Amino acid sequence: MGKTSTDEPRYRLELALKPAEGSPVIEEVLEHVSNHGVLRGPVDWVFKAWIIYVEYATQRIAEAFQLTEEERGQLFDFRDTLKRLLLEAQRQAKAKLTSIYNAIIEGTYRMEGNKLHAPDGTWMYVREGFAPRITIHGVTAKTRFPDILKLPRERLELLQLGWRASDEGEGNGRPYMGTTQPWQVFAWTAARYGELYIRIASVILTREGVSVSIRINARGWKQRWSKDEAIDLVASHLRRGEWTPVLTMWLGDGEANRKKVLYGNYKLIIAAKEPWRLGNNISTREALVATGKEAFRRLGESAGAYGVLLDLLRAHKWIDVKLATDDGFRAAYKLKARKRNIDVLREAYGHSNGVETPTVQSSHAEDGQRRGAVVVAGVVMSLHLVNGTGGSLLAEYYTRDVGKALAAAGRLESAGLRPNVIRHNPGYTVYIATADLLKLAERDGEIRRAVALYLAEKAKNGTPRQREIAEKILRRHPLFSLPIASPPPRHSYALAELSRYDGFWPIRDVEPTTTGMWNHPVRNGNRRVAPRGIDGRPAPW
Repeated sequence: MGKTSTDEPRYRLELALKPAEGSPVIEEVLEHVSNHGVLRGPVDWVFKAWIIYVEYATQRIAEAFQLTEEERGQLFDFRDTLKRLLLEAQRQAKAKLTSIYNAIIEGTYRMEGNKLHAPDGTWMYVREGFAPRITIHGVTAKTRFPDILKLPRERLELLQLGWRASDEGEGNGRPYMGTTQPWQVFAWTAARYGELYIRIASVILTREGVSVSIRINARGWKQRWSKDEAIDLVASHLRRGEWTPVLTMWLGDGEANRKKVLYGNYKLIIAAKEPWRLGNNISTREALVATGKEAFRRLGESAGAYGVLLDLLRAHKWIDVKLATDDGFRAAYKLKARKRNIDVLREAYGHSNGVETPTVQSSHAEDGQRRGAVVVAGVVMSLHLVNGTGGSLLAEYYTRDVGKALAAAGRLESAGLRPNVIRHNPGYTVYIATADLLKLAERDGEIRRAVALYLAEKAKNGTPRQREIAEKILRRHPLFSLPIASPPPRHSYALAELSRYDGFWPIRDVEPTTTGMWNHPVRNGNRRVAPRGIDGRPAPW
């Protein structure tokens, strides 16, 4: 692997090492878990978010289930042990990521097979088609988890069977679970309670920061089934009308597609190595187990006391079951979903439109104009093309401070615009859409000129998708391609203005977003690094 191929690992390392301003809050953490299951973001944010979730989950379990003093002691010892391991892993992960990043920046790394080595001996897996990851060494502990469900053995084995048919592995004859999803730590250990051996296994570098992989061995249980035997038994139970193993198998390897559920397209799809063992194979790795609302109703009814646990864990797949079967829950969810993000944030943080506005210095504003940004109501906003139906142009302002984000949005609203806010790790992006930019450009020559320059540069030098979107916008809105004196090339006004800068046009000079939606490559000096997710995901509105 040549040195130029380190662009993608370098980009992901930069996201991983981005400073996290302040600590995550429980509302934010639960939103991630209930929507995606996994926590992703800068390394400092992610480990703190895991700890917050562990504290939340153990407290809620202690409140919801009848536990003896001994069981409560085991539960809180489990909490404290896991928190200690996460803190230790955070320190190791950050040191390793920093070492590898510095080696890439300084050109002192070396490649051996699929490993990228730093001079100090630190290494990272780098394999084409797979997310880079670092191994965490020596962060392990023994602990216990109490029997919170108090189920008869035969009912408990049905839960265990489904986990074994999906995510659960076998090591030295004992069951183990490896997961990046904090809710699964509790959902699985509740079915494999008793003596545990926990290891923080690795940190995975994604396009939204890092995720943390944890492995838990259930030392008090022997593995009874092979993977194939477990899958056959799940199918056999299902034919006899027993859905409990299907529930936990789906919690492990089931497809979570909330959009389909909300539109009434109810399909129970589970990934399997040999899908024909389980149901109708719809691909080489997926089985269609059942269809219709009744299938999700049967899943929900099979949970029993386990459903209480999944409720308080805010497990994203369990929420899909409730959306399919509970009309009241579904109506409340849709009502909340119809609210704009900015309204949800204002409710959560108690801000109104009358908050203090971030100050913009004139030098910063002038620099923003030169570098492809606009100043709107005193807020410097960078221009970005985004994917979506036909593509769009946004102006956005990024900050890690929710108060500044809401203040900027309030300032934009006072100018007659309709901003919105996207929350992501580790901050907030305030944006206005194309319609507002057009309104501004019609009455502000500086904004019109900045937009014209930006679109012309993208039409000339952008990626193929960026060129396509920019040219569509320029054709659709002649305002940004005004004629000049002599017969010019296409998009004359903007290209003539662009030539005044001798071709120098840094693409971005503000903090990058991590939503993966912005169709926008990044430059570091004269070096082009990996584009930020031109992946067809819809624009944020």
